[in-house]
Amino acid sequence: MLTGRGLLVAVIKDVAKLAGVSVGTVSKYLNTPDLLKEDKRAAVEDAIQKLNYKPNLFARNLRVQDSKTIAVIAQEIRNPFHAALFNTIRREALKYNYSVVLYSINDVNGNIDTLFESLPIHYFSGLILCYFHDMEQSIDFAKRHEKVPMVIMSNSNRFFSEYDSNKIVHADFTSGIQKICEYLIAVGNHDIAYIGCKTKDTIHEPKLKGFLTTMEKYSLKPHSIIRLEKEYTMQTGYESAELILKKDTLPDAILSDTDIMSIGALNCLRNHGVKVPEDIMLASFDNIEFSKYCNPRLTTVNVPIEQMSIRAVELLVAQLEGKEEVPHNNGFELELMLRETTTVKNK
Repeated sequence: MLTGRGLLVAVIKDVAKLAGVSVGTVSKYLNTPDLLKEDKRAAVEDAIQKLNYKPNLFARNLRVQDSKTIAVIAQEIRNPFHAALFNTIRREALKYNYSVVLYSINDVNGNIDTLFESLPIHYFSGLILCYFHDMEQSIDFAKRHEKVPMVIMSNSNRFFSEYDSNKIVHADFTSGIQKICEYLIAVGNHDIAYIGCKTKDTIHEPKLKGFLTTMEKYSLKPHSIIRLEKEYTMQTGYESAELILKKDTLPDAILSDTDIMSIGALNCLRNHGVKVPEDIMLASFDNIEFSKYCNPRLTTVNVPIEQMSIRAVELLVAQLEGKEEVPHNNGFELELMLRETTTVKNK
């Protein structure tokens, strides 16, 4: 990299290339060198000496004085669900005189460590991880940075044995999907299609698990399961519904694991002359604001994301200010919101 005077100045990518490691490994060396294996640590040290690499000490100096900044790691920022989450955290943090920086995990292909290559993790006063789609990575990241004040927003309580349960705010996404699936079956839908997106934590994907478990409970087989390798968007929902319509028979109902995809599916069905709920019922998960205003209004499961976000900030601030936090369940109930997309069909 050239400076304004034409001088060559090494950057972190140069160090990584010379050492034969990733940029993330160099970043880890700068932040937590003890976590690296001896051979990689030695390679990075050698490259730094040869290149005369000088890390940016600005962030480190600020950290000593406390930057009063919280990093929020979310899936992405276009989905209204995550927008509501971030806005609540930002508003609550301001009450304690903390500013908030939002990171989208989609910007770095799902790798949390990569987010902190330019601005080291220790710059931030604390972190809130809201990466619901890969809880395994979130827990692993938190355990590797246990000295950094951190709170995790989780889709289940199954990580309590692996991480401090009083640093996890959780809701049981599996039970939420089970509630909506139970309702669909109870009102006469036996041939149910499921749409969602493939996630990195496929084995433990809580919503898909809840759907399959409930269908099996009633000895039912899914009409179809469409999980595209795409982001959760209205376009993805539209495309998923199109694939369902190409099947030989129509399902009784479509269950989507996010509202944003359901709204796309609803538009697809309408454009193909399929009436909701007369021809196909449609149900979803999240209860974003749009779900109350689309036509017909969307049946969904309410995730109390604002209350969860407020609690996450409270737990993090307690860590930052050294307060003894009273043991708390930190679990939130999911509520079924019945609306017009599942109105019982007239006999």
